[in-house]
Amino acid sequence: MTYSYPEGFKPIRANINAGCRYSLEISTPNPTSNLTLFVLMMNPSVANGANSDRTINTILNARGNLYRKVVVVNTTPVIETDSSKLKTRISDIHKNALPNAKAIEHMVKTAGHFHFLVATGEVIKGVNDDSYIKLMNQIDYLTVGDGLYVVKLTAKGYGGHPLYKPKEMIENLTHVRKADDQWHLKIV
Repeated sequence: MTYSYPEGFKPIRANINAGCRYSLEISTPNPTSNLTLFVLMMNPSVANGANSDRTINTILNARGNLYRKVVVVNTTPVIETDSSKLKTRISDIHKNALPNAKAIEHMVKTAGHFHFLVATGEVIKGVNDDSYIKLMNQIDYLTVGDGLYVVKLTAKGYGGHPLYKPKEMIENLTHVRKADDQWHLKIV
């Protein structure tokens, strides 16, 4: 199912190619803010340059007005609305890992100063665990002083998915940092 973007939010660019979304940039009603919200999730759903989805709208409605731009990227760019089906798409995930990493590197370099929301949900061993670690290492290397945040930590120490979380929880992000080499997170 597709949704309209909330009033005042407009997609700037959706980098979509051959069933993969490498990034989604959205302008906000607050163009004078000096911050960007950079969001890392597991896999893209249906949001694109014309339509949004529930997860994107949840983030925009709760946090978007604080930033000049929201940039959404994923540990795997393969468009799949049901993350449990990603295990059947392993070859597509591996084939698109390098273009995804390059797209994210470009987005991080051009984002300026940002808050970084880790919202992957539980990372799936053999599906996106390797790309998650590599991307987090790359992002950590490319940035200085940008805060890592989660809506909530999962039981295994990853950034919880924002869908179905209370708006107040998303409005009051939790500051986290790297806990180990696998990029489990812990509260600061």
